Amino acid sequence: MKRSDSPRRLVRHVLPVVLAIGASCAAAQAIERVKAGDAELDCAAIAKETQAMDGFIAAGATTEKNAGSGSGGLFGALGAMVSKASQQPAGEKAPPDADAQEKATQAQARKGFLVRLGSAKECQPGGQGGKQLTAEQFQQIAQHAPSPLTVAAIQPALAAPVTLLPVDGLVEGKLDMKGKRFYIAEFRVLFDIGGQVSANTRGSYLPGRDYGSTRAKVNYAVPQIDVAAFQAITDKAWEDFQARLTAAGIKPEDREAFERENGAIYEATEEASKPGKPVFIEKNYGHAERKFLVMAPTGTKVHARGFAGLGAGNIGKRIEWSKSNLEALSISVAVNIAALESSGSGMTMIKRGSSASAGEGMSISMAPDTLLVQSHAHTNILRMNGPLVVDGSFASFREVGGYDTDKDAVGRTMGLLTNLAGMGANKTRRTDTEVDLDGPATGRMAMQGLATINQAIADRIKAGLSSP
Repeated sequence: MKRSDSPRRLVRHVLPVVLAIGASCAAAQAIERVKAGDAELDCAAIAKETQAMDGFIAAGATTEKNAGSGSGGLFGALGAMVSKASQQPAGEKAPPDADAQEKATQAQARKGFLVRLGSAKECQPGGQGGKQLTAEQFQQIAQHAPSPLTVAAIQPALAAPVTLLPVDGLVEGKLDMKGKRFYIAEFRVLFDIGGQVSANTRGSYLPGRDYGSTRAKVNYAVPQIDVAAFQAITDKAWEDFQARLTAAGIKPEDREAFERENGAIYEATEEASKPGKPVFIEKNYGHAERKFLVMAPTGTKVHARGFAGLGAGNIGKRIEWSKSNLEALSISVAVNIAALESSGSGMTMIKRGSSASAGEGMSISMAPDTLLVQSHAHTNILRMNGPLVVDGSFASFREVGGYDTDKDAVGRTMGLLTNLAGMGANKTRRTDTEVDLDGPATGRMAMQGLATINQAIADRIKAGLSSP
């Protein structure tokens, strides 16, 4: 009887172990950048798979949450000590483990491949459309690795046809251009190349309860800036704008000839970026800051701007032009590469923590120091109601450094001593990231957004020329 039970006992004890090992292996299975059968994916399947990758990326994110907690009295200190022992501060979600972070990195690489595959198949939003690729075309996409943002890397993308994005209601304002001679005085493009986003809560106190302050900050930066590549995008955007004006039957006068004959209300005297001589401006948005590379078409300059934007300019010329039906237009847009989120500020007794994040997200917006379009003589304006989001994968945000009080021995010790004294410990987390831009994807998406805004401006100019 004992012999007959032995095999059953063996199965009963060994089988769960085998199943557990199998489950563990399945959970740890790597996400391959290219999988068997990818060549047969249609647009709907590509969209579904991309959405699945977004889930892995979100699960492995390490820069979204900042530590935040309060403690008070003896019980607060005791709670903090127990929390420290478990490495999960009270009120804070535990950070993703190494496996989740590795999965996120793998998912980001696969998402990049899927985005390029969908672009090659000409998939439309929602998984619609699509065309068949030859085996050779698929292999080129499968073997393609992200290329840096250089002139050579982006030239094919800049030469490709552009599909415009919907802009219904995005641009508002009116340009009264009927019967006027005019020219384009400035075409200015700002490129987001770095910045930061932050959040904080102030320490607060209630009888028997003390809450420490929390701070979260994420820095991001493009480590290597190829000004020539950004110049190529700017020149292509300017060429695209001129072509759209021509297609609409709009013929602005030559800038140099117009100014020789009539002078200028605002003179373009400021140099834009050139190879070896980058020009930057920085803008503070409250809980976020962006640093922009200032670009203009080759051979042109930009207007000087101050706190009030362009300012008053030449008042005498403004009066003269108003009487003579002369006009000039300044156009200025910004290409943003980061989606910034902040929990803002507040009191720790109300908001137990701070969170800030900076991640991949391209959008086209008005330049931060001016309007989308501004006329010089009659002060007509066009503005954007919000940013134009350009969907797609084009960048990788890599964590390269930072500081976290919960991961610093001195910070943990000081926090513990503070808690034992009956006071809330202050928590700080700073994350430093570098942004790797994929050249072809960045060039293609930037041109899609810029061309869309170009068309919207051309439509408004045409409407202004024919308005009663």
